Amino acid sequence: MEKSGRVLIVDDDNLVLEALNELLVDEYDVVPASSGDEAVDLAGREKNFDAVILDIKMAKTDGLQTAGALKEVSADLPVIFYTGYPGEYSEGQIDKKYHPFDYVVKSERPARLLRAVRNAVTFHQLKKQSGRLIENAHKLYGMVGKSQKMLDVYRTIEKIAATESKVMIVGPTGSGKELVALAIHKRSHRGTKRLAVLNCNHRQPDLVASELFGHVRGAFTGAFEDRIGMFEYADGGTLFLDEVSDLDITTQAKLLRVIETGQMQKLGSPHVRKVDVRIICATNRDLEKMVETEEFRADLYYRLKGVTITLPSLKDRREDISDLIDYFLERYASQKGEGIKLFGPAAQELMIEYDWPGNVRQLQHAVQSLIDLSVSFYITREDVENYLSYSGMETDSDQSLNAQLRDMKKLIITKTLVKTNNNVSAAARMLGMDRSNLSKTIKELGIKSG
Repeated sequence: MEKSGRVLIVDDDNLVLEALNELLVDEYDVVPASSGDEAVDLAGREKNFDAVILDIKMAKTDGLQTAGALKEVSADLPVIFYTGYPGEYSEGQIDKKYHPFDYVVKSERPARLLRAVRNAVTFHQLKKQSGRLIENAHKLYGMVGKSQKMLDVYRTIEKIAATESKVMIVGPTGSGKELVALAIHKRSHRGTKRLAVLNCNHRQPDLVASELFGHVRGAFTGAFEDRIGMFEYADGGTLFLDEVSDLDITTQAKLLRVIETGQMQKLGSPHVRKVDVRIICATNRDLEKMVETEEFRADLYYRLKGVTITLPSLKDRREDISDLIDYFLERYASQKGEGIKLFGPAAQELMIEYDWPGNVRQLQHAVQSLIDLSVSFYITREDVENYLSYSGMETDSDQSLNAQLRDMKKLIITKTLVKTNNNVSAAARMLGMDRSNLSKTIKELGIKSG
C-alpha cells in the first residue's frame, strides 16, 4: 500500500517513538530520531519529509532549538510540537517565535495528533505541488504569477493538457490567453507537432476562411496561387483561434462542419481531406449572450466550449504584479545586454495600485517604456506618475513609440529642472546622472535650461 507521506518523529524517549510509529506507520512512512541534532541532520540530508512531530523537552538540544534549526534547513517543513509538559511552555510565545503548524499535548487522544499530522502533510504536499506548477509555468511557458487564481489556471492546464478536450480560454484583452494555449499544446502529446495561431479579429470573411482552410488558385479575387490553411498546417497538432467570437456566421458554419466530420475543403476545391487537429479557442466576450442574440451559433459554441479556463484581469491578481515587473526587467535587460534597472519601493507601490486596463500586455509595455525613459538606473514614483498621466501615451496612436519615449524623457528632465530652478548639477543629482551626460541630453532634446 502506497503511503500518504513521510513523517519525521523526534523524541528522546524510545517508548514514545515506538508508540508514535505504531500510530502512524499504516498511513505514513515514519522515520524516528532520538535527538534534535539527529532530526536536523536527517532533514538536511533527505529533504523529503512532509511533517515533523517534535517533542519540546529533550536532553541536549531541546525541541525549540531544534525547530529553529529545522527552519534553516527546510523552511517550509511543518512542525507539530508534541509535549507532555504543556504548563511549562507558553503556546503564545512559541507561536510568535517558532510558528509551528500545530501544538498537541501528549495526554490528548491519538485522534487529535492524527488530525494534526494529516493536515500538516496535506498542506505541505499542496505547497510543494504549487511550487512545481509555478516553476513549470514560468520556465516552460513564460507565465508569471503565484496568486491563487493563477495556481488554479496552472492546475487546470496540467489536468487537461494530456486529454483531447477542446478548451475555451476566457479573459480580458492582454491577460495572456495565447500563453495558456501554448502551455496546453506543449504539455499534450501533440507538443512536438505544430501550433497554429489565428486571430479572428477584424478580418474579412473570405480571408478568415482562406486562412483556416486554405484556397486554390482562382478561388476568389486576388487568389493567385494555391495556399494551405491553418487546419492543414497544424494537422496532428493544435489550432488556437484567438477572439473566436469575431468569426462571421458563414465561417462559423464551415468550422462546425470540420469539427463534426474531421474533414475540410480548400476554398474553390472539390477535394476533401481528413485533418486531425485539437482546437483551443479564446475570447474576451460573453459567448453565451452572443448565442442568445444569434450572433454566434449555439451548436458551434457547445462544440467548442469543452473545458473553460478563466484568466483573471491584472487588477484581480495584484499580488503578481511585483513578480511580473521583475520578470520584464530581467528579460528586457537581457535583450538589451545592459544591467537591470530597479523600481523604487514607492514606484513599485504605484504600479501595484494602478488598475492596468490593458492587463499584462499593458504592464509589459509600461515597464519597457519606463526603462527606456529613465535617465538613471533607479525608476522613481515620479517617473511612474509622469508615465501614467502623460496623455500622449494614451491618445496619440499615430506617434511612434520612440517619439513618445523622447517626449516623456523630455518631460521628466524639464520637471526636474523646474524643481531645481534650472540648476543642472542639482537636477543631475536628483536624476542620478552625470552632469555632463545630462547637459548633453538637454541639448539633444532641445530643452531650455535657463
